Amino acid sequence: MDVLDNKENHITSLKRFFEIIEERHSASTDKPLKWIFRGHDNFEYKLLPSIGRILNTGRFVDVETVKEAERHSFQQFEVETYHELKERNLFILLAVAQHHGLKTRLLDWTFSPLVALFFAVENVNNLHTDAAFFAFQRKGFVNILRKTEHPFEISGADYQYLTIPSLTPRISAQNGIFQLFKEPTKPLEHSVGLEKFRIPAECKRDLKIDLFTMGISYYTLFPDINGIAKNINYMHLQS
Repeated sequence: MDVLDNKENHITSLKRFFEIIEERHSASTDKPLKWIFRGHDNFEYKLLPSIGRILNTGRFVDVETVKEAERHSFQQFEVETYHELKERNLFILLAVAQHHGLKTRLLDWTFSPLVALFFAVENVNNLHTDAAFFAFQRKGFVNILRKTEHPFEISGADYQYLTIPSLTPRISAQNGIFQLFKEPTKPLEHSVGLEKFRIPAECKRDLKIDLFTMGISYYTLFPDINGIAKNINYMHLQS
C-alpha cells in the first residue's frame, strides 16, 4: 500500500479531492469502474473486516476461537432469518448479514469516490482525528456470487469480490462492492494499486458541508426512515 502522506496529497477541499481522483483516472489505462474506494474517520484505521477486530478482545484469544464464533453466529443468522429471507446463496446471505450489522469477514468498498469521502468525514463525534481515504485499482473484479464454495472456505486468492443484487435501496444508493477475506484476522496492508490519503481533521467539517451541497447526504445514501432522521439531526439539530 502506498501511503501518500505528503501535504500536497492531503485532501483539504473538494477541489483537491477531484484533482486527486482525476489524476488517478488519467494515469490509468483501465476503465474507471475498476477503481474502488473506502473512507474511514480515523487515519490509523486498518483495512480489516469487523469479525477480525474481535481478535484479542475478551474470550477471543486466538484465530481459531474467532473463526468458530464467526461460523456459529452466521449459522444462527441463517436459521433465524430463513422465513423472512428464504435466501439459499450463502454469499448473498453473508452480504445481507453484513448490511444489517452482523460482524463478518466482508469489507465494504464503493465504486463512488464521493460516497467513500462522505463516510470518512460524516462522524460528528470524531472531528478532531485525521481521516483516511483509500483508493484501490484492480485489473478487474470477478464476482464470486455463483461459486459453490462456502464463503468461509474460498480457494485461490487471499481476497475475492462480491457484488450482490440490490436487495435494498441503501445497497443501490451506496454503489457498493464487498471484499471477502480468506483470512479475516489479517489486515489488507500490501497490495499493488492500493493508495491511502490523509484528510486533516480541521477539513472534515467543511468537506461534509460541501458534500451535502452536492447532494451526498444521509438521505441519499440511506434512503429510508433512518436516513431521513439522520439528515434532520444534521441539518437542524447539530450544535
